[in-house]
Amino acid sequence: MINNYKIKSRVIKSVNGLDVYVLENNVKVKKKNVILLLHGFPEISFSYRYMMLLFEKAGYYCIAPDQRGYGQTKSKVKETLNSFSVLNLARDMSFLMAKLNIDKYHLIGHDFGAYVSSYLCLLNQKNILSLTLMSMPFPGPPILKNISKMLRMNQKLALLKPKRKHYQYYFSSYGAENNIIKCKQGLNNFLRSYFYFKSYDYKGNNPFKLKSFTAKEISKMPEYYIMKLNLGMAQTVKKYSPTKIEVTGCTWLTEVDLAYYVKNFLKSGIKKPLSWYKVMLSKKEKLRIIKLNLPKSVYIPSIFISGSADWGMYQKPGDLEKMENVFLKNYYGRFIIKKAGHWVQQEQPNKTFDIIFKFLKKI
Repeated sequence: MINNYKIKSRVIKSVNGLDVYVLENNVKVKKKNVILLLHGFPEISFSYRYMMLLFEKAGYYCIAPDQRGYGQTKSKVKETLNSFSVLNLARDMSFLMAKLNIDKYHLIGHDFGAYVSSYLCLLNQKNILSLTLMSMPFPGPPILKNISKMLRMNQKLALLKPKRKHYQYYFSSYGAENNIIKCKQGLNNFLRSYFYFKSYDYKGNNPFKLKSFTAKEISKMPEYYIMKLNLGMAQTVKKYSPTKIEVTGCTWLTEVDLAYYVKNFLKSGIKKPLSWYKVMLSKKEKLRIIKLNLPKSVYIPSIFISGSADWGMYQKPGDLEKMENVFLKNYYGRFIIKKAGHWVQQEQPNKTFDIIFKFLKKI
């Protein structure tokens, strides 16, 4: 029992240098009934609490790990920045499933978990039965000519009036950790505001397709993506905090459930999750991936899910189209869930489950 949810937990030891904390539902492993669930930022395995119970009723065994640097997963060896390379994050998950003697499984990834899921597929296509990406389109591995594209964009954002910056570069900055963990409003209020600001509950989220990947165009996105240059994320989201009535009415993230997130991040810190961003944006990481000469496409049955109020699918113009036309070669379609923002599997778990369940029955 986790926070009054009828799901189990355990620690899988010696997984690529980690002791991995996982949540599981109450279904026995069978052929083709296994689902691996990968969370994003700032989430943990607990973000799949609703989905795991819904899949349990349908006879699917679900396993959701706290990924490297998150929650109750602990490293048994000294970590460096390279430990947080997406290649190593994917290796963590590959080793985890091997440790459990699970050869074939369905894969679901949300937000940064979709990024890890995509590389897990590129590296282990033969093991993945299906792929569900949520909220973060993956256009394929990097190419040499675009290696400095995000850096140049962040530099151009700083030339706008008012001066701006990309949230990924903020998260990769050395001041981000203290700005969040030691923020004046406290971590509980920070996380409440951050989850609210990117959800359907905040009525200012009305995403639309951007015309091009230019500083002026992407600056049309909300401040949680394109921030004011002189503000940290704690100050940014504080301006958009929910009212007491909105907090009380937030049934998908109760105060008890939020407290579980807070407890985990206070214990584990946020430095390591932010290291994911540092590595992802580095030139060294992109060159490391390019040298592997990974395939540009996967042929796994796949779908993409997003909330109707989620800017995630539009945050990098062109990525959604590249994912649908190039990366996913056995694509079953894009599904937009009404009355959901970025946290689609938490905000609308029943609708999210229905889409994935019908997809799994088709393949």
